[in-house]
Amino acid sequence: MHLRQTLAKGGSTLSDTIHIFLGSVTVLFLLIAIALGAKALGKWFRFYSMGSLVSLVAFGALTFLDAPRIATNLPTPWVAVWERINIGIFLLWVGVLAVSLLRAPLTAAGSSDPR
Repeated sequence: MHLRQTLAKGGSTLSDTIHIFLGSVTVLFLLIAIALGAKALGKWFRFYSMGSLVSLVAFGALTFLDAPRIATNLPTPWVAVWERINIGIFLLWVGVLAVSLLRAPLTAAGSSDPR
């Protein structure tokens, strides 16, 4: 991704387009992972996942609203904050999923009992 000064002068290249495309695909996969993971455990985890999805969409919208200002080299002091909050929300969700799976009882198929 080029610096915003380069973008403002029309210096965008294919690498900038690919960066935006891959970022969008990554977000799509994150949302799908959370939506599918919501079914993995009980009711409380489903609500936690829904809250995570709502938070991701909210902070993603804040980022999206400021994105056009980057291309015109205008100040965007909060974009990096919104992006890091989004990453933090997902990483926290993964951590909660991991702890929840560790605490979940083993099923017959996942049991290590040789019988």
